[in-house]
Amino acid sequence: MPIADAQLDKPTNAYLVLPSGQTVYDALQTWRGTPNSYEWWWLLIDHGGGQYTAIRFEGLRDLLAQPAHGVVMRTRLADLPPQRENPADWANPLPGVYTPQVIDQDDYGTARALQMVDDSPGRVLIVLRDGRLRGILSASERTFAFADKLLLDMLDEFEQNASDQPAESNSDSTAAPDAPGSAQD
Repeated sequence: MPIADAQLDKPTNAYLVLPSGQTVYDALQTWRGTPNSYEWWWLLIDHGGGQYTAIRFEGLRDLLAQPAHGVVMRTRLADLPPQRENPADWANPLPGVYTPQVIDQDDYGTARALQMVDDSPGRVLIVLRDGRLRGILSASERTFAFADKLLLDMLDEFEQNASDQPAESNSDSTAAPDAPGSAQD
């Protein structure tokens, strides 16, 4: 039996998907413009050919908040650092993207796929059907706190600073992405 559509469509499996050539700024604009989006949502980065990396939007916030990570609003999603262990605090890894397992919806039943989530990097599975993204399965880490404010403030500050600067001729970095996929009720 395939993974149940109802399981993939649960709110805890909410995500947006963008191509790897887009920037952190593009991802945050898309996130902000998506109704009822939260920091605990996943950003899936499509590298083409069925290859994906993933990071929660709160992970993007953590990368942006610490200049030592080298991530800025104009960083391409393909250039985000991988998540890695933190030698100073083993319980709290350094923020970055995960390369989760990618499975086909028809190859596993729901129960088996949910077991696989715990062993997949980031505790998230990418689910395809016939080679197309169908959704994700994520360990439940949904938060209800109003923690989105810091990320929204970072985005607003960047846009304010950008509007104070002369316009650049490079319009690629702010091009509107294709309509993102999202798993919602």
